[in-house]
Amino acid sequence: MDVGTQGKGYKCVEKTVTFFQVLASNVKMRFQEDHHYIEKTLQGNLNAYGQLILKHEKYAFTLALRVLKNREEAEEAAQDAFMKAFHSLKTFEGNSKFTTWLYKIVYNEALGRLRKSKNYTIQLDELPELASGSIDYLDGLKSLQLIERKELIQQALFTMKPAESAVLTLFYLEEQSIKEIEEIMSLTSSHVKILLHRGRKNLLESLRTITKSELIHLL
Repeated sequence: MDVGTQGKGYKCVEKTVTFFQVLASNVKMRFQEDHHYIEKTLQGNLNAYGQLILKHEKYAFTLALRVLKNREEAEEAAQDAFMKAFHSLKTFEGNSKFTTWLYKIVYNEALGRLRKSKNYTIQLDELPELASGSIDYLDGLKSLQLIERKELIQQALFTMKPAESAVLTLFYLEEQSIKEIEEIMSLTSSHVKILLHRGRKNLLESLRTITKSELIHLL
């Protein structure tokens, strides 16, 4: 069955997701590979898409929240992104990871909402170029993720610029490669690296402010 012509549409998907969310609250879900759910969904199985949403909704919401800085707006953006992904699923060719394709939809949806509310634009041309190989991007934040006080990191990310916060979330938390982030955010490799560099630096500065240097001394 063609996803784009299904009469039940996304409302049926929402009902399916609600059911699975209740189930998942009591049972730890074990998910299969994305392609399994995609194939089933394209065959008309809406329950399969409900599973696909459950598998990725946490990170989709997190990415939207990094951009919008508002939980309600982020929830709506993530929901709308999943709706758009559902109706466009037949166009997913599998040339990239499903998460890369999905996060691009989520990011664009969140950024579109941000632009409407704040007339926000990313001034990438004003950013300086980095010397090749001058930054170790895996250092720092991965160590931060190992500490118990993760809520401080979330608080720090919430105060950062949307583009920097989104790049850090995609790279460190959602384990997207620089090439995949290029595709998601429609940026060049150098711009992604600049945002990673600035983002990590600003994250540490924000943590210093929040903790008054207490946390930094533990690193």
